[in-house]
Amino acid sequence: MAFTRPTLQELITRVEGDLKSGLQISTVLRRSFVAVIARAMAGLAHMIFGFMKFIEKNAFPDTAEDEYLERWAGIWGVIRKSATYEKFNATVTGTNGTVIPAGRTYRRADGVEYTTDAVATISGGTATLALTAVEPGKAGRVAVSDLIPILSPIAGLDQNATVSAITLEADDLESTESLRERLIDRIQNPPAGGAALDYVAWARSIAGVTRAWVGPQALGPGTVVVYIVTDDNDPITPSPAKIDEVADYIETVRPVTANVTVVGPVLLPIDLTIAIKPNTPAVQDAIETELKDLIYRESALAGSYKAPGVLHDGKILLSHLNEAISIALDEEDHEIIDINTDPPADVVPATGELTVLGTITWQTLV
Repeated sequence: MAFTRPTLQELITRVEGDLKSGLQISTVLRRSFVAVIARAMAGLAHMIFGFMKFIEKNAFPDTAEDEYLERWAGIWGVIRKSATYEKFNATVTGTNGTVIPAGRTYRRADGVEYTTDAVATISGGTATLALTAVEPGKAGRVAVSDLIPILSPIAGLDQNATVSAITLEADDLESTESLRERLIDRIQNPPAGGAALDYVAWARSIAGVTRAWVGPQALGPGTVVVYIVTDDNDPITPSPAKIDEVADYIETVRPVTANVTVVGPVLLPIDLTIAIKPNTPAVQDAIETELKDLIYRESALAGSYKAPGVLHDGKILLSHLNEAISIALDEEDHEIIDINTDPPADVVPATGELTVLGTITWQTLV
């Protein structure tokens, strides 16, 4: 039976009632000694009830707050994924023999700084620098072909470094809900010596990887294909650097007999034409939010492991799409006109495909 925490006023009333009964008085004046004592005792009880509520919340992994969630996770060997530093190679040009020392700073126009990891020397007019972001997190990400100027010029060295390859993609500190989800998954699916779900857990332990699926023997006997996505990025398909990072880690923990390949899934966008009432930007945004949430919750890589002898079909039901639209704030009525230019029907991806929300074309429902 659930316990309902009494309010402060309810506690004051109870204490006053007990005092009136014990002292055999019928009335408690507002500023009387009894009234003051009643309020003080009720306030203390209310504080204790609040602390008990705090203890109850943090006594269970599914409701624990940050500090206590990390402690629970640590007991189960699940560690919050730290923010990582962007690492990349960049090409510089200049006079042959010019030396670029380790620790030299390059700074972008937005103030983000990177330092050289090792000494490099111009030869044949160019040199390749290895650089690392000074601060961790996505703010330090770069793209191939970006130009980053040196902070303090060096004689014989041209100002800009051109990004040539990303060697480690930066990610932010893992969110509390992501950590909680991995912890609960660890509790419910304990390690099994290289079973299918172990590969999912290994992949998701890498910063930036939010979901993963596994295809046992997908490329033949003895093979395991691990599919990963990075939902916090756009698009969600992982970068080559992230794929390499996951693959390198799994190599250190996989069974010796497994031949593992890490890839990103083929995305299947769900393009919709929807007639809505009322057709306003606010309702459109609400519907899009609900559809994104639905597809995130229910999408799974078609053909991947679900349970012993069972594979995910990846299907998104038409009825669920209609339900998601119907619960959107201020939506009065709607009609799905088509899905991927076909008449409305369940969306069934092919093996290796993952459904994502595509483009929505809006019409006004009369």
